[in-house]
Amino acid sequence: MSSAAPLEASGPARAPAEATTDRPDANRIALRALRSLLDAAAPADLLVEGAPVHVAVERLPAAPWPARGLEGLDQAADGPLPRAVRLRCTWPGGSTELLFSVAWWQTKGAYRHLVGIKINVVSTGREILWTTVALRLRDRLDGEVAPIPAAFSTSRRKDEDSEEKFRQRSMPLKLAVERAGLPLASPWNMEAFSVRLPDGEVLPSPEEGFRRLAHLALLKLPFFLRDGEEGIEGNPPFDLAALAAANGERQGRPAAGTAVAGVVEPARRPSDDARRDGLWPMPGGVRHYKQTLDTLLSELRDRRLPEAEFFTLLRDRYEVTGETARQGYINLLLSLGLVKLTEDRLELTPEGESYLEDPRPLSLFARLHATYTGFLELLVIAKALGRMDTTSARNLLTALLDKDWRTGIQVSYRRNWLLSLEAMERQGDGDALTDLGRQILAEHAAEEAPIQRRLDELLADGGLLGEGVVIGGDVDEDLVTAPGTTAPTPPEPHASTAPSAWFDETLDLTTELASPFASTLELPAGLLAQACAALSAGKHLLLVGPPGTGKTQLAQALAKAAANDGYCTGAFVATASADWTTFDTIGGYALQQNNSLAFRPGVFLRAVERYQWLVIDELNRADVDRAFGELMTVLSGHPIDTALLREDGRTISIGPDEPHTYRVSPTFRVIATMNTWDKTSLFRLSYAVQRRFAMIHVDPPEEATYARLLEAHALREGVAPSLPEGALGQLTRLFSASGLLAHRAIGPAVALDMVHYMRRRQASGDGLAEAMAMYLLPQLEGLPQEPAAKVLRVLLSSLTGWTSSEAVARLRRRYEELFPHQTFGEA
Repeated sequence: MSSAAPLEASGPARAPAEATTDRPDANRIALRALRSLLDAAAPADLLVEGAPVHVAVERLPAAPWPARGLEGLDQAADGPLPRAVRLRCTWPGGSTELLFSVAWWQTKGAYRHLVGIKINVVSTGREILWTTVALRLRDRLDGEVAPIPAAFSTSRRKDEDSEEKFRQRSMPLKLAVERAGLPLASPWNMEAFSVRLPDGEVLPSPEEGFRRLAHLALLKLPFFLRDGEEGIEGNPPFDLAALAAANGERQGRPAAGTAVAGVVEPARRPSDDARRDGLWPMPGGVRHYKQTLDTLLSELRDRRLPEAEFFTLLRDRYEVTGETARQGYINLLLSLGLVKLTEDRLELTPEGESYLEDPRPLSLFARLHATYTGFLELLVIAKALGRMDTTSARNLLTALLDKDWRTGIQVSYRRNWLLSLEAMERQGDGDALTDLGRQILAEHAAEEAPIQRRLDELLADGGLLGEGVVIGGDVDEDLVTAPGTTAPTPPEPHASTAPSAWFDETLDLTTELASPFASTLELPAGLLAQACAALSAGKHLLLVGPPGTGKTQLAQALAKAAANDGYCTGAFVATASADWTTFDTIGGYALQQNNSLAFRPGVFLRAVERYQWLVIDELNRADVDRAFGELMTVLSGHPIDTALLREDGRTISIGPDEPHTYRVSPTFRVIATMNTWDKTSLFRLSYAVQRRFAMIHVDPPEEATYARLLEAHALREGVAPSLPEGALGQLTRLFSASGLLAHRAIGPAVALDMVHYMRRRQASGDGLAEAMAMYLLPQLEGLPQEPAAKVLRVLLSSLTGWTSSEAVARLRRRYEELFPHQTFGEA
């Protein structure tokens, strides 16, 4: 987490603000300082919370200069990159290895390629310290000395929504830093060293700067290792639990003037106190907030509407049924000053009339900005990061505004309003400024400046950033990783913060938005539009069709498209089985390592926890009525209380409202797949299940499409040789309406699997016979006598003249084993 208070410059008095410029040589000065710091690394003996620690130093070979270069730096003038340093730290009963290296931001915004120093645990790649040195130099003048802070608050856990709880857990580390005598730059930052401009001299000395960083890293290490994560051999240098207990009496609120970790003083305007924090969206989908608002105002242009009639309008046009949501939408219109309520009737105000005369996004932004906090701050954040992901948006905005919002809903609503204004555009890796967003910032330049200064303070150590923002390099940019070190641990596969549209009242998934994610699928005309419309109409989806038609890929593509607009974070994929019960879907008690029982969520609740859509493959393999149980009620939009208890004794409840243990948002969906030709042991879906799903049939493509797919995969360049033309012709005739497809619908994925095998096998017709046995025969089980005999003749005809008699005989035996009660004679 970042420091809570801005750092004061030492040295000569600062020039007036208007004379300060963004130095183009900040990166060069920072790199020079970091080189001297790393070059000064030397063996040391430190006392870390009473434990004697010996630090041995190993200099590693210089990492290669990134192929794409670094902005503000030139390899010929500034290279090579400083050599990373590996520290072997030993103490009585334990040891660890730390890596000190220079790295840089990979974000595409204002911080791109700014260099800093990073400290990782070698064995796990866990980052325990980062500070952006160049950022601290950008607004300094020649002759000034810029302090470089290093944050020492602990990392925030994903289940820690209370600022007080987080601060209490950080307090023992803060007190340990104070006992170590490390110089404080602010209540939650140590002054690691200072840099004199423009020569980059490190003060008080490079050696002392390195010692301070090593000492701080060893103090932070036990706090930053996750449960079960290795990183220390033997015992840690001090007992974390004992340290926390010993400082328990000092974990109350900090003294007056002391900032809370991760919370900064916001850049306030005189009118901020009058602005509101609680914002509401508009129904109709995240990209249509403004359009919905304009439509509702137009309804009020010529007539006054009683509240009851306005509620009916919301219900009939936008499917809004909740009383809280309906009242929230009215409150938004009232707060913006566009509508007034007179004698229980809604009518436009003069401001509303004026807005409708010129309903430009700029006009609406000005009104939103004047009424609610946070809009301009989000634009500044997006400009700085280039791509603003969900976690970064929430952490940085709440820090800038000094808010303790328990969830990310308020941040999400603001992001979606800006999306609907087209001031930002949403992409897979976050929100980015549009030309209109940049125009808004230009028109609010005076207000932007103090926000940007506070944002610089927050971003100096990167502690408030989400997983979507990379600092320290990555593989695409030639990551500065020393030989022999371990790559950083990949992020967890789910987000800790709800995506921006997760709690929206309405899902709006269009064919235009979904098409890029389904572009590799050969779908029947109109099928993607059907799926998007069904999901947007509030239904879960059941994709039905023969094997190999792309049902699972389509389900995942729909989830990815929804994730791209912030409705979820992707797909949680599970495959149903015959032994599924509510233990597998809802959850139940499972035995823990200490032989106690604790609740373990099933696939449905795990998907909700991760803000993902649930994709269930082969749904009809399960007895769905038994497996879903009480979830049948949840799927219809109603809450339930289960008979299960959490470890804290609370009843596990599932429903659409905030008090429930698991809150199922209005935009959550289940997409299931079902094969029409499957084994006889499959369970039949009840009418109750079918009523909760929209059923869409995914049929094989037309014959011409089938032939085109076969040709493309048989002849395209690759590692394996292409199929000979004769083989392609045989396969095309086999998978045609006059061939196999006349008797059983088979999706193209099965045929393409056969093509890929034959290209690798290069065994002429024998390879085709083998591919039939491997991929095709399992899909033919259950054919009646007459079609089974015809299919056998089709298969044998495809092998005639280019397949050995042994291969044909083997295939025939395998085929007859599928139908033990049938005889085929000379078929």
